[in-house]
Amino acid sequence: MTLHLRPEIAAGLEALANAQGLSVEDYLKQLVERELPIRAPEAPLSEGDGMVWENGLFVYRTGKPLLTHIINDAIRHSRDERSERILDDLS
Repeated sequence: MTLHLRPEIAAGLEALANAQGLSVEDYLKQLVERELPIRAPEAPLSEGDGMVWENGLFVYRTGKPLLTHIINDAIRHSRDERSERILDDLS
């Protein structure tokens, strides 16, 4: 894989890697593995933060529950979109 980065981004990555005593490639590998751990679907779920494989999807876990009003707003929005599509299909 090849990344094309602006020079200032590349310099910033190099500085972060050097601060940890790593090459840029090793630093990026660690970063990706930490943020996007690839797990087999049958692997147990992590209780920590970050991306986990759950029911065939990657889910970002923060360790904090969603607030009830956020869930209710998402459900309401989804229902409104579905109703609009159904009404559009009927007209």
